[in-house]
Amino acid sequence: MNKNHSLKNSMYYLKYIAKFDCIRIPGVVITTLINSFDSWFLKVFALKVIVDALLDSFNFSRVLWMIVIAIGFKSLKLIYDSCWSYYNKRSDQKIIAGFQQIVFSKAADVDLQCYDDSEFYNDYVYSVQDSSSRPISFINSVSQLLQTIFTVSLTGLYVIFNDPILFIFAVMPILGDSLLRTKMNKARAEITSLIIPENRKINYVKRTSYFKENAIDIRTTKIHLVLAKLFQNGMDNLISIHKKYSKRFIGMYFLSDCFTHLNNTLVIIYLVYKIVVLKNLMPGDFIAIKEALSLVSSNLGKIMERVQVFQEHSIYIGRFRTFCEYKNTVVFGNSALPNPQDAPPDLKMNHVSFSYNQEKEILNKINISIRKGDLVGIVGSNGAGKSTLIKLLLHMYDPTSGSVEYRGENIKKFQKSDYLSQFDTVFQEYNSYAIPFTDNIAFKTDLSDHEINKMNEVFHSLGLDEFLQYINKEITLTKEFSDDGLVLSGGKGQKIALARALYRNGSILILDEPTSALDAIAEHRLMKSLKQVAKDRTVVLISHRLSSVRDADCICFMENGRIVEHGTHDELIKQQGRYCEMFMIQANAYHN
Repeated sequence: MNKNHSLKNSMYYLKYIAKFDCIRIPGVVITTLINSFDSWFLKVFALKVIVDALLDSFNFSRVLWMIVIAIGFKSLKLIYDSCWSYYNKRSDQKIIAGFQQIVFSKAADVDLQCYDDSEFYNDYVYSVQDSSSRPISFINSVSQLLQTIFTVSLTGLYVIFNDPILFIFAVMPILGDSLLRTKMNKARAEITSLIIPENRKINYVKRTSYFKENAIDIRTTKIHLVLAKLFQNGMDNLISIHKKYSKRFIGMYFLSDCFTHLNNTLVIIYLVYKIVVLKNLMPGDFIAIKEALSLVSSNLGKIMERVQVFQEHSIYIGRFRTFCEYKNTVVFGNSALPNPQDAPPDLKMNHVSFSYNQEKEILNKINISIRKGDLVGIVGSNGAGKSTLIKLLLHMYDPTSGSVEYRGENIKKFQKSDYLSQFDTVFQEYNSYAIPFTDNIAFKTDLSDHEINKMNEVFHSLGLDEFLQYINKEITLTKEFSDDGLVLSGGKGQKIALARALYRNGSILILDEPTSALDAIAEHRLMKSLKQVAKDRTVVLISHRLSSVRDADCICFMENGRIVEHGTHDELIKQQGRYCEMFMIQANAYHN
């Protein structure tokens, strides 16, 4: 389907708006009809009646009745407008929340590899950023377009009814102006394509300048000067682009105004001819027709401008559709998990190979079997493929070849929620959220007394009693919304991440460099506590510190995407291979 078709994209967006608020679009149609009738009634019809009445022996009775009708209509319209405005404030929030919910839900479901696709990621960012403003902007554009169409229809019919020839005068400037507007639209498209990359530079600098993780670099290095130069480069390029195109637009607007003024002059001459020479036009008709022609002409021009706006909306909606209609390549099935009593090893990789871009192979023919309750260590040099292996176990990616099994069956068969619920994870780059401390651990709100007690036990068993005072309190893990929030060091943050994983109590615990921010003593104490707390769980531990995995049931040493050695610590030391070499280097470093 062509995602750039403006009408189809508009209809696609309108369906969502109607889904979130079925009254909004019919209300817009009724409101624009009332507004269009208001323009025609007061500026054309009422004016004609009043002028004719005044010239017809000063018929004040007719004038008075028209004024009363006009005031009554305006009063009713004022009441309607107030009610509609009040309704819109609530409707706006419903519609915005609906679109943002779609974007957030989709973002939580798309393949992890989408973050590696810059084009798709741009669509995602664009969809999120505009989801709070684009829906209302689109509705306003629909309202403006409908109002111009209704105004042209009402006033146009009035002009044709009085003198069809006069309608030609309303259309002439638009026809003469169409070539100029085509050129303007082309120029606008060129400007848009040129300013997008410059705006991305500027927005990148704005975004980077206030990120907490960049604060120290900005204060201790000269990176702020580099960013300032990038920002200024973007601004200079924007100024240059607008300067280049401004002369073109000035010339085209000048010619457009010339067409309009020439047409207005011809209209006046023609109407004067009908009054003076033909004597078949009343003064009230002259004023009414002149005003009607002005409304028709100006609104016909606005129609073209406002249709053009939908092309801009269409660009966004096309990206929004691409994002929302994306079909995951990594798919789960509908099968329930096998009974653990009858199942073979928890996790198994059979001849698994994987590459991100079909060029460089990250994993090469990996075979590994993890039994229930085992502690398996995955070690090796940077770039060996350890973290990628974990992502395949979590079914974030599909293997290029081979299969991953859980309890004897391919993980592709299982329901997503069932399979992922078996895992708890702690990564080196953990996240804290601006929500209460307890919610950060449980990832849910309104915990029961039993759940609170369970959380207390987890922290106590890990030797993290210092955090017990924050459980079930409104203290957040950031200062985003409160000065009373906690800002944790890297080591304490990793302890919180570990407590979070243990609290959830899944059957398999994945730890990817969970103690990288801890000193050796703190790491030793925490790992000792972990063995007790997680003794009935299957644990997969990635670590650069080989001392963390020496008690593992099996250690896999990875190099260049392969498992080159595996066994217990003692077995690998006896082999005098790569594991032994790395372990001795680290042991000697601590000893020295």
